[in-house]
Order: sequence, then structure tokens, then C-alpha cells
Amino acid sequence: GPLQTLIELSEADKQSKGLCNNSLVIGNIAPVQLRPDASRHPGRILLPYMRNNFKVWIVHSDDDGVSWEGDRELVNMTVTEPGVPYADAKPDCDRGLSYFGLDIDYVGSLSPSDVMTWVTQICTQFKNPYNDPKLLSKQTGPWQWVGIGPPGSLELSDGRILVPGYHSYIRGLEGNGALPVSQLYNNFAFGHTMISDDGGDTWALTYDWVLSNGANENQMVQFPDGEVLTNSRSLATGSPQYRLQARSLDRGASFGKSEFTEIPQPFNGCQGSMIRGSDGALYVSGPDPTPASSWAQNAMYTLGCDVNLTGRDRVTIWKSADHGTSYPVKTLIDPGLSAQTSLQEHNGQLLLLYEQADPETFFTASETLVHHAIQNLKVLLPTRFVYREVKEDGGFPE
Repeated sequence: GPLQTLIELSEADKQSKGLCNNSLVIGNIAPVQLRPDASRHPGRILLPYMRNNFKVWIVHSDDDGVSWEGDRELVNMTVTEPGVPYADAKPDCDRGLSYFGLDIDYVGSLSPSDVMTWVTQICTQFKNPYNDPKLLSKQTGPWQWVGIGPPGSLELSDGRILVPGYHSYIRGLEGNGALPVSQLYNNFAFGHTMISDDGGDTWALTYDWVLSNGANENQMVQFPDGEVLTNSRSLATGSPQYRLQARSLDRGASFGKSEFTEIPQPFNGCQGSMIRGSDGALYVSGPDPTPASSWAQNAMYTLGCDVNLTGRDRVTIWKSADHGTSYPVKTLIDPGLSAQTSLQEHNGQLLLLYEQADPETFFTASETLVHHAIQNLKVLLPTRFVYREVKEDGGFPE
């Protein structure tokens, strides 16, 4: 059917309600539809979302998404500066990598010295940042970059609603024509959860996650024994380039340590999706990136650095039959440029919605040089969204 407008905003609101000299940005949605037998608001679609990647709002639909209402802010769902009223709280828009004692906020893609400085930093100072006492000592205080999901929230078997979230202690600076390296590190993030036990009327925030390998954009599932599993994007920026998982044994109130899976991540990671199918298996979607051969990648090889400067392509589905312990089965869905994904199941049919981008064309010598320098190591702007049915074994229907 046609696209529906979820939130009506005036041009004045868009211009006045932004942060850090930007217009208002809305994103990181994490919808969930409550079951028909829910004790409160049966069948309601709750759609929490972020404004400016700093504060959480929510809107809902009681007619299967045809119309939306009740747009409101969920207060105190972001940790802000003590003593500052929540309504007035703002992030530190000038906080870059100097916050960690590093002096490399920007990289000119055609500047060999910039690239080498950045590569050296990745190879030496960000190999294992979640175990670096100096870096971890700065991971305190007000949250600067906050997200939820995407792509969805979870209703547990007892009706509790979990909204997966993540937060970082730097926001990142604007690029101003250069690669804004500091923005890559707002993914140096940690997990948190928003919880509602009354159908989304009221919410509580918990960030009782064991400090281990962090967490980022993530989605949750529940097993029949009550255990909750979250599958997350990882930092993947000098650190290991694999997706993360963590488990909760108390209905999402706390999570154990996050551990790397065998599912690969492109450089700087990528959002993915996870659902539990009607067959009991787990399905995870995301890129299975093509190995890089860029000049920047060759610099990595020269330094003996085990970092893959890969981009977002080859969207793939992985399958686990052992509660996420292993993912031995994978099926390539699209060999081209592709990024964000969302998995669903309807009447036993596995469904996938994902971003797809056409191959780039280069019209100038400068564009060609940039491509040789970094290849797919850039923000992927989708050309279209693709919706596909997928068989339970990961293949396509006949």
C-alpha cells in the first residue's frame, strides 16, 4: 500500500527543533505490534523513535498502521547533564576524538598523510577499545549520541515490552567536505533497554549491561524458556569485525557480556535484523562484505594491520538452530550494494525488506581517485527499498 505519514511537522518545527546547527532529524524507529490478546491496547502498534539521536518520542496506531496518533516525548530515557532540566538538556556538539586524547577528527580522502595517520590510529589505539582503561575512563557522564533499535522492539510472552537501545559518549563533528572520522566513533557504544509493563503507557530505563564488547543498533528475540537474546552491530573500527550477542535471564532487566559471533561486519559495522522463526530457528540479516582492495586497505597490509576496510554489500541471511550459539547456514540474497535490513515472518513465510543501491558511476578524475582510495568505504545512500519473500532455509520461493 501507499506510504503513510507517521509524524506531521511544520517547516518551522523542522528548522527550530534540531541540534548542533542541524535541522530536526527523525530516525531509529523500533516498532512492535502488541498481540491481539494483550491485556492493554490489543493489536496496537507502538512506534518509539529518536529525535536528533538524543531524545526518545513515541507514536501509536490502533488501525494496523493506517493512521497514527499520540505523538509524545518519553522523558528521562536519555542520561543527561546533572542539574540541567531534562527539557533543556543538549549534547556537546563540539566533542570529537580529542575527548579521548586523539587528534584526528577528519581525513581528507586524497591526503596520503591523513589516511596514514588514521590507519595508524586504527591499528594501534582502537584494536581493543572496550578493554583499554584510558578510553574506558572517558565513557562516563551524559550520553551524547543515543539510538533505539532499529528495526524493531519486542513483546515478551508475559506482555512486557523491550525497546533495545544504545548510547555513546561522543557525538562526532561535521565533515565539512572531509571524512568525519570522529562520527565513526559515536559507534563506540554501550547497550541499554527501555521497558514497559503496561502496554507502552509508562516506561523505565535500564542500562545494566555487563561491560564487555559494547553494543550498538540491535534487535531482540525471546526463547520458549524465557531467555532474551540481543544481536547487535559492533564498533568494527579497528576492533573485531563481527556481530555481537548478549543474553538476559531476567526478562530484559539486565544483560550479560556481549560476545562476538561468526557473522561478519563491514568496516564501522552495519545495522542488521534478527527474528525467531516459527520453526524455532534464528535468522539474522546483514552484509557479508566483499574484501577490499583500496589504497587505504593496502596501507593496512603495509602496516601488518588486521583491519578490513570493507563497505556495505552482499546482503545475506544467516540461520542458527542452536539458540544463536552458531550460524552454520548462510544464503546470499543480493550481491550488490545493500545495507539496512528488516526481517519479519507472516503465516510461516520469512520476509525481508532492505536497502539496495545502484553501482556508482565516476565522471571526474577526482571521483575516480576517491574510489581507488576508499572504494565502498563511504555512506551508502539507497536507491530503493526491496521487499522479498525468503524460504525458511534462506532461499527464495519457487
